[in-house]
Amino acid sequence: MVDLTAMTEMERPTVHRILEALITEGLVVREGATKKYHLGPVLYEMSLAASPRYQLRDLCQAHLQAVAESTGDTVFLIVRSGFDSVCIDRKDGGFPVRVSTRDVGQHLPLGLGAGGLAILAALPDETMEGVLAVNIERQAYSRAAITVKELRRRIRLTREMGYVAKTVDGAPGVRAIALAIPGSESGALSVSALSPRLSGPRGDKVLATMRRAVWNIATMVRNSCIDGRAVPLITMPRREMPLGDE
Repeated sequence: MVDLTAMTEMERPTVHRILEALITEGLVVREGATKKYHLGPVLYEMSLAASPRYQLRDLCQAHLQAVAESTGDTVFLIVRSGFDSVCIDRKDGGFPVRVSTRDVGQHLPLGLGAGGLAILAALPDETMEGVLAVNIERQAYSRAAITVKELRRRIRLTREMGYVAKTVDGAPGVRAIALAIPGSESGALSVSALSPRLSGPRGDKVLATMRRAVWNIATMVRNSCIDGRAVPLITMPRREMPLGDE
């Protein structure tokens, strides 16, 4: 109660009345022993009702596993969450040296991380500029020592190439490749590994494997109906070329 009163800057009786109403509706619960408040079960039910008709994580399970087994490397499923990207799934390959650049549930400002960069570059210009404006205001990029000028350069390169291929920021010797999933409402597939494993001819093979997986996922998304109609399949322009540097 003390924390809530301070955060809301409202009088204690007002906060108490609001909390009592929320408890009655099941939106908030209160622990008897600690007197602390937590989100209630009705919020969980509401989140289920608001979820999309198809679950991207479920559609991608088999394809993530196939890419991990084929490449031997770690594969991530990244989605947009407001002005951030969040990892919602991960599969580890069989290569002895595993590279884990993100944990499931971890948020990053949209544009940081290979998957988040792929998603940001795939957004329409107006939406992308809105994300950049908010993240610049919250100093999301400066905290990661990335200038907006550098980020815009990466976005342009990603749009030209049709994919992300870059050294992982803050992790020397680690490289990542990422592809946006067309029609997925802002999802991306990302693979991270030691730099030699994602460079040269081997990197080209990994990219080709990822492209097949992304195409298959996009086809499944397209065939998944929302409100009785198929999700449109949207493709990013890309050049057919060997794997490039950042």
